[in-house]
Order: sequence, then structure tokens, then C-alpha cells
Amino acid sequence: MREEAERLLMIQDDFERFRAATRLLVDLDDLILEISRIRNESASRMQIISVAPPARSDEALPDDARALLECIRRIGVQRFRRRDVFRRMARRFKTVAAMVPALDLLEAAGYIRKVDPSEEPGKPGRRRSPAYEVRL
Repeated sequence: MREEAERLLMIQDDFERFRAATRLLVDLDDLILEISRIRNESASRMQIISVAPPARSDEALPDDARALLECIRRIGVQRFRRRDVFRRMARRFKTVAAMVPALDLLEAAGYIRKVDPSEEPGKPGRRRSPAYEVRL
């Protein structure tokens, strides 16, 4: 890097020095992007390896838990609140309390993970329904 900077300083023509510096910046930009891409891929792989649950069969789940899992997949989000899923599943589960065992089964099987309330920013007012992170 220092060698390129010293070469730039040795160029007498301002226009030529400007062009050479611009080319060097573009090359550095490309290099930074490539390094960032490689870093992100590596981090992604590490996260997948460390967080991904073992392969499992949905057929082993009871009907309520399987229906809930299908609803979560249809929603297609990384995080959801218990209230949001209940609204979509209100025909199957008459109360939130009836849905909680199915959520607990999915959590025990590693499909979802309950988010610690301390990870969420505190807001005044009513306590929010529990949030879950999808781990499909």
C-alpha cells in the first residue's frame, strides 16, 4: 500500500496523479467488497453450524404443533410474537393458553427460540406478548 502511495506522489502531472489515485481507490473498493463478502460468508457459515438444529422430521410433531409450524413458515419472518401467530391460528386455538403447549413443543424441538425480554427495547405501557426467533 505504501509503495502505491509513494508512486502516486512521484507522478508530476496533476491530472495523471488524479487518474492513478482514482484507479487505486476503485481497486481498493473492489478488494474491500471482496473481503467483506468472504467475511460475511464465513460468519454466516459459523452461525449456521453453531445455531442450526439437527435434522428433524415434522411428522414426529403432534397435529397442533405441526399446524403452528406451517403457519410460522407461511409468515416467513425471522421473529414473531405469540399474539401475531394466535391471530392467524384463532380458528384452531380458541385461547392463547391452548396454543402455548404447541409453542413449547416447537421450542423444545429446536424450531423456535424464545427471545429474552431483556434483548428487546423497553417501552412504556402494557407488557408485550413473548417474542420468538425462528430457527428453521
